[in-house]
Amino acid sequence: MLDSVRPALYNKYRAFVIRVANPKKFILLFRNLLSLTLLEKCGIMLEPQEGLASQDVVKAAKMAERLGFGYVLRSDHLLPTSGRRGIDSPECWTTLGAIAVSTSNIKFGPLVSPIGFRNPALLARMALTIHSLSSGRLQLGLGMGWYEDEYRAFGFEFPGFKIRKEQLLEGLKIIHGLTREGYVEFNGKHFYAKAKINSQLANIPLVIGGKSISLVKSASSFADEWNLLAPSKEELFNIKQNLSSGKLISQMGPFIIGEDESEIRRKVVSRMNALSIQSTPEEYLKRLESRNAIIGTPEQFAEKLSDRITWGIEKFYFQTMEPLDEETIALLASTLKEM
Repeated sequence: MLDSVRPALYNKYRAFVIRVANPKKFILLFRNLLSLTLLEKCGIMLEPQEGLASQDVVKAAKMAERLGFGYVLRSDHLLPTSGRRGIDSPECWTTLGAIAVSTSNIKFGPLVSPIGFRNPALLARMALTIHSLSSGRLQLGLGMGWYEDEYRAFGFEFPGFKIRKEQLLEGLKIIHGLTREGYVEFNGKHFYAKAKINSQLANIPLVIGGKSISLVKSASSFADEWNLLAPSKEELFNIKQNLSSGKLISQMGPFIIGEDESEIRRKVVSRMNALSIQSTPEEYLKRLESRNAIIGTPEQFAEKLSDRITWGIEKFYFQTMEPLDEETIALLASTLKEM
């Protein structure tokens, strides 16, 4: 199914790389990307703030690696975003260090770290350290932050959209300078840094997440990849119209896959129980579908993914609330292998 879209993707990147200093190097890079299987370009997205223990984050990462996924990513939240309280919510970067030393091949990272949680110069040092520790497997996702309750609970200011966008843009300048150039001297409205790093420099892939057109216009030049939460076709088109050239587009979003309709319904009920959702399975399924979740049997699932690939989405991160459900994750892996 991918054969028909690979030439279009290659031509898109070729038009970009002929303008860079070393086009042969970049053409080779993108040919290698296109030669990956879909499974290797996809990942599992964990939401540990919803009650997952730290040890389970590591178990899920090891399982994703064993099943052949190219990525395992996790959210960076300090409180459950479902509104529940009194359940486990392990801190993001501590568990990323655990993943680094517990896996061998799979790429990993936050999707995404709010810039308001950590000083950006320190975050750059943290990223470089974990990237080195994992032999170059970290993918750094950054965003503006959105969940006000966790900011207030942990003593962080939560300014309006405009200020949070300014903070992200300043943070990107600092992080990009330190990780790519090894030096930054920046005195902004929100952040200051004058620092030099003598070792561990690396071109850590930088992923920025968000659907705001103003953010896309102002921040996409810093990104290697732009990530969207389950976009509609129209949303994706608007983003692409404003995205800097040569950027990968990825999607993160919920999914449910089952061998037949009865298994899909059973998994819908299981998801509802895991999140303490008070609704009927039919109503919850409609809610998921209205949010562009990918739902279906393996054949239906593959068809929906293929449609999104033709739209221009190149990588998929499948959000799971039950990451240790190996039966479901294995079925997802086998479906992706067949595409």
